[in-house]
Formats: sequence, C-alpha cells, structure tokens
Amino acid sequence: MTFSSNLANNSNQNPNINQNNSQKSKDLFIGEGVVFDGKITVPGKAEIHGTVTGEIKADSLLVGKEGKLTGISRARSMDIIGQINQEIFCEEHLHIRASGIVSGKLEYSEMEIKRGGKFAGSMNQITKGK
Repeated sequence: MTFSSNLANNSNQNPNINQNNSQKSKDLFIGEGVVFDGKITVPGKAEIHGTVTGEIKADSLLVGKEGKLTGISRARSMDIIGQINQEIFCEEHLHIRASGIVSGKLEYSEMEIKRGGKFAGSMNQITKGK
C-alpha cells in the first residue's frame, strides 16, 4: 500500500511521469538471457535480445545481435542483427545486417542484405500494402 501511495504522490508532482510511461508502454524489450515462449502482439516496436519461440506481431521488429526468434513473425518493418527463423512476414522493409541470419519462409515487400548477412529458405516478394 505504501508503494502505491508513493507512486501516486510522485506522479502528481511530475505530470510527465505518466505521459512518458504511456508512450513507452506500446513497446517491448526482451533482454539478453530472457527466454519467452508464447504469442505476443506489440502495437509499437519489439526489441528482441534474448530468445523468443512462438508467434510475434509488431509494428516494427528489431532482433539484436544476441537475439534469436523462432516461429511466426509479422511486422511492418524488420531489422535483423541476430537470428530469425521459420515464417517471416514483413509488410514493408526488411533489413538483414552483416551479422543477421534469416531462415525459413519469407514474405517481404522490400529487402536489403548487408555484406555478410545470410538468408536460407524460400522468399516471395509481395506488393506493399497487402
């Protein structure tokens, strides 16, 4: 009870506390060493630096260097520095960085692969907006 009371008092003193938290609450951050298995929808940006297995849908998706994502992935834009596997659906721009590995069934609108980036599997280019 005391903790809640202190939070209420702090937010009254600084009205920007709630405003900043509500803006960031649309994003997801999974840190190194964190393991998640399941289904999740993120209205904003999802940053994966740990291990995710299952299904993820986000506006934008970043898989960090230590990140590994296996399952069904859907996003408007993707930036892959780590590894993403299985079924990948990218509505707009997919960027595979030099250390990035993408494998499986890929549907994308635009793709950029930096030297050293890897892709293995099948790919199908779609028209933007589908």
